[in-house]
Amino acid sequence: MAEVTGGEPELGLRERKKRQTRIDLCMAARRLTVERGLDATTTDDIAKAVGVSPRTFFNYYETKLDAVVGPVTEIGTPAARAEFISGGPSGVLIDDVVTLYASGYEPEDEVRESISFVAEIIKTEPRVLAGFMAAGAQHEAALSELMTTRAGGAISAELAGLTAGLMSALATRAAMSLATHPARTLADALRAQCALAAELFHRPDNS
Repeated sequence: MAEVTGGEPELGLRERKKRQTRIDLCMAARRLTVERGLDATTTDDIAKAVGVSPRTFFNYYETKLDAVVGPVTEIGTPAARAEFISGGPSGVLIDDVVTLYASGYEPEDEVRESISFVAEIIKTEPRVLAGFMAAGAQHEAALSELMTTRAGGAISAELAGLTAGLMSALATRAAMSLATHPARTLADALRAQCALAAELFHRPDNS
């Protein structure tokens, strides 16, 4: 479970390094899986690509499949999570959820590369797609905890599930939209998809 405390501080140097190693292992696992396939990729290969010991790999992920799926419970950056649970930045839940997710899209080039890896992998590796689906419950739980902390009390499982599913759909559409809007950042693409979704709920003023 991601760290989700009411006063979550900005990460110290040691924690930032650990977070970066977790991300680096995920990127290496995805890159090697694209190049070799999941079966031909080993945890030793992934560790070597990042420059850490095989033992260190298991401090972050239990299996190579877990590494390919990545840290699904880390939603946004630590600073963005702290801002979200404190009620900001806008005070409007959907806008703040979008800002939270968008904060995780840096560095831009690395995230774009990661998305391209995932798109390639799921075409040929059903186990990875199943892994992402299984990880959805963990992601939903992490988002639910963030939303509960922000609200100061438990929220319904239905709301947490709906929010997680909505953000997954918006993020997927945002990534797809980059094919026709390559100059757009991922964060802007996500916000554009949210604006499109809002049109579904627009009610003309009949007054």
